[in-house]
Amino acid sequence: MKTLTEEQKQEIVRLYKLKILNKNIAQILGINKHSVANYIYKFYLVGVKERKYNCEHLLQSEKVLEMYHKGIPYKEIEAETGIKRHNMTEILFQTKHRRRKPLSIKVVSQIEEMVKQNKKIYQIVSALDLDYNKTQYWVTKFRKQSVH
Repeated sequence: MKTLTEEQKQEIVRLYKLKILNKNIAQILGINKHSVANYIYKFYLVGVKERKYNCEHLLQSEKVLEMYHKGIPYKEIEAETGIKRHNMTEILFQTKHRRRKPLSIKVVSQIEEMVKQNKKIYQIVSALDLDYNKTQYWVTKFRKQSVH
């Protein structure tokens, strides 16, 4: 990958401020459009304080991830860091850690069998020791399939 010269960086910023598309900036400068996008988002926007969307939330990503791993609710993370929920989700997509673990195929097939036996949601929840909302989602899905 070729590094950008200072002149190219300044020209990218100038053209970006003129609201020229990244692909057009790349054509003008004869560089890859991904290099333009990377520079704009990783270097330029992070350093610009007066912009509405300046990626400041990414500077606190380590703190957000640490609090998320501890199980602290989103509202408390927002109150302590000042980062809005939609920006938090952007940060959290960087990690593979999720609070809610997905159901295994075996458990989903057990839910399907119990739905076929006309069991109620609360009976399935107590029998399999599952979260009610997850179980309700799968029960509703299987019931819709059986109707069609």
